[in-house]
Amino acid sequence: MQKHICLNPVLLAILAATSSVYAQDKATQLEEVVVSGSKEGTAIKKTPVAINKINKAVLEEKKPTFVGQVLNQTPGVYVTDLGNGQHMTSIRYPITTSAVYQYLEDGIPIRPVGLFNHNAMYEINLDGIESIEVIKGPASSLYGSNAAGGAVNFLTKAAGPKPEAMIGYQRSNQGYQKYDFGVSGSSEKQGLRITGFVSDRTGGWQTYNNADRAGVTARHDLALGERTTLKTIATYNRLFTQMPGSLNRADYDNRAGYSYQTFTWRKVEATRLSTALEGNWNEGGLTTLTAYYRNNTTNQLPSFLIFGTGAIPPGGTYQATAAGRTTDNSFESRGFDARHRQDFLQTRLRLIVGASLEETPMEANEKNLAITRNPFSGIYTGYTVGTTRRDYTVDVSSKALYSQLEYTPLRAVTLVAGGRYDKITYDYKNKLVPSATTGAASEERSYNQFSPKLGATWNPTNQVNLYTNVSRGFAPPEVSSQYGGSLAVPNLKPAVYDNLDLGVRFTSADKKYNSEIALYRLIGRDEQVSYTISPGLSEPRNAGKTLHQGIEFGFGYREKVWDARLNGTYAQHKFQEYRTSATLDYSGKDMQKAPKWLVNGEVGVKPTNNLRLSSEVQYLSSYYMDLANTVKYNGHTLLNLRASYKWQGAELWAGLFNATNKKYADDASSSYSGVGAYNPNAQDTFSPGAPRTFLVGIRYTLGAK
Repeated sequence: MQKHICLNPVLLAILAATSSVYAQDKATQLEEVVVSGSKEGTAIKKTPVAINKINKAVLEEKKPTFVGQVLNQTPGVYVTDLGNGQHMTSIRYPITTSAVYQYLEDGIPIRPVGLFNHNAMYEINLDGIESIEVIKGPASSLYGSNAAGGAVNFLTKAAGPKPEAMIGYQRSNQGYQKYDFGVSGSSEKQGLRITGFVSDRTGGWQTYNNADRAGVTARHDLALGERTTLKTIATYNRLFTQMPGSLNRADYDNRAGYSYQTFTWRKVEATRLSTALEGNWNEGGLTTLTAYYRNNTTNQLPSFLIFGTGAIPPGGTYQATAAGRTTDNSFESRGFDARHRQDFLQTRLRLIVGASLEETPMEANEKNLAITRNPFSGIYTGYTVGTTRRDYTVDVSSKALYSQLEYTPLRAVTLVAGGRYDKITYDYKNKLVPSATTGAASEERSYNQFSPKLGATWNPTNQVNLYTNVSRGFAPPEVSSQYGGSLAVPNLKPAVYDNLDLGVRFTSADKKYNSEIALYRLIGRDEQVSYTISPGLSEPRNAGKTLHQGIEFGFGYREKVWDARLNGTYAQHKFQEYRTSATLDYSGKDMQKAPKWLVNGEVGVKPTNNLRLSSEVQYLSSYYMDLANTVKYNGHTLLNLRASYKWQGAELWAGLFNATNKKYADDASSSYSGVGAYNPNAQDTFSPGAPRTFLVGIRYTLGAK
C-alpha cells in the first residue's frame, strides 16, 4: 500500500496559522504583483499558482554572492552551493541535476530546450537583478519544457528616475573578493542602467578551488510614443573555475578541504541579447513582440568525468591509473515570441495568446583521457589525450502555441484555464563512425506535447486568498543524455508530470503578519533519473512512475524594529515503479537525495534606522544517498549572522556564514545497489561544504534612490 504524508494534526494547525512567504518590505503579500504567472503584471491574489517573489529590498539587504543565499529563503526551495556559482536545485523534487526546472531572465529561458544545465544560474548577473519570482510546480503551460518542478524568473533592473552611480567591494577570509559597479540615468523618454561585477577566489579552505568570474547587464528602456515602449537587455557572464570534485568517505571525515585534483577546470561564456516591443495598439489590448539571441560555450575537463576507484581500507593504496574526458559544447540561439492580451467585459475576461519559434544549432566534442594517479596520496597527477569519444552537431528546433483565459465571474473569484502545444525536433549528425563508443547513427526525431492548466482563486476577505491549480509539465530527453551519454542506442522517453496544488495566503489587517501554506501532489511518468553505475559513472534512465508530495509553509512578521520569518517544506519523493534490471526493483523506495524537511528561518532587528542585525538558520534533514535506501546522509543545521549599516550614500556590511563551523556536505551520494558487500570508501562520495566564512563589504551610491 502506498504511504501518504501523515503530519501531526497539532503541527498542521500551527502551520496553517503561521505559514507564510518571507516578510515583505513596505508591501503586504496579497498586494504583491507578479509577472511570471501570466507573463504580465497580475496581483498575486488573482494568481492560482504557488508563486513567491524575492523583492528588491531582500536582494539589497542580503547582497548575495551566491543565488542560494536568497532562493533558500523561499518555502520549498533549496539550492546547494557547489562552489564558485555551481549548484544543484530542489523545488518539489529531490536535490538534482535533472532537467526539471526552467531558469528565465525577464521571461525568456536563459538556455534553450534540450540543453539544460543544472548550473545555469551562474549565467545570471545578480547585480543586475531587481527581483526574483519562483513558480513552484509545473509551469509548462506558459514556459514549455523543463518547467516541471518549477521556474525561476530573474527580472532585470530598470533605470531609476534620477542619475545614479555605485561602486562596491567585498572580501572574505576564504580568499574571495568581488568588485561591484553600476550607473543609471534617465530622460523623459528613455533610461539606461549598466550593472556589473568582477570577482575572484584564490586560496581558502580547499586545496584546489580557485576561480574568477565577471558579469555585466545593460538595460535600455525607450518610449516610442504614448502607446509603445521598447526594452532591450544585453547580458554577458564569464566563469573560469578549478573543480576540486568530491571525496570518498574517509577523506571527507578526516580532511574535508583535500582534493584529488590538480588539473580539472570549467570555462563558461554566456551572452544574451533580447529586445521587446510592447504596445497598447487597440482598446483593452497589449501586444508584445520579443526577439532574442543567445551565444554560449562551456568547455571543461571536469572532475565528475574522472573515473578512478576510491580508497581501499586503511593501509591500502589507490589505483594508479584512471580514465577521464574533456567536453566542449557550444550553441547559438535565435528566437522570437509574439504575445497578445485582450480584455473583454470591462476587464472581467482576459485572453492571452502567443506563439514562439526558436532555432539552436549546437556542437559537442569529447576526448578520452588516460590519467595517472599517485597510489598513496590519491592525487591525479597528469593525463594524456586519447581518442575522440563524441563529435556531433544537433540542430534543435522548437515551435509552440500557447493561450491562457482568465475570467472573474465574481469580484472575489478568478478562474484560469491555459494550455501550450510544443513541437521539438533534434536533427542529430554524428561526425564519427557510429558505434557503442562513438555514439548512435545520425537521425532526426521529434517530440510533441500539450501541457494544460486549470486554476481558481477565491478571496473571501481582503486578508485571505485561497487557490487551487491543476497543471502538467514535461521534459524531453536532453541532447547530452540522448547523444552524449553512455547509452549505445538512444531510447529515452519524454517525462510527463501531473500536479495538483491547494493553497491559502493570509495578510493581517495591520499588515504586520503575512502567511502562506500550500499542499501539492506531483506524479511523474517516464521521469529521467541518473542511475549511478559506480562513483563518477552514471547513465540516464526512465523511471516508470514517481510520486512527489508535500506541504510548504512559513510565517512572516515585520514592524519598525523587529522582523522574523520561518519558511520550509515537508515532502516525500518516492519511486512508485522503477526496475533497473530483472533483479533490482526500487519501487516503493525513497528517491536519492530527497530530504523530507527543508527549513529556513531568520530574526532581524533594527535598533536604529541605519543599522540592521540578523541571524539565519538553515536546516536540511537526513536523506538516503543510494537507491536501495541503505546509506544515509545525516543532514545538517547551519547558522548565518549578518550586520549592515547605512549612512547617507555609504553602506557597510558583514556576514558570518556557518558561524558554528559545522562540518557538512553540499552533496552526498552512493553507488551501492543494495546487493553484495557495501564499501563506503569505494561507493560513497561527498562534496564538502564551506567551513566558517567571514565576509565584509562596502558600497557607495551617488545619487538619490
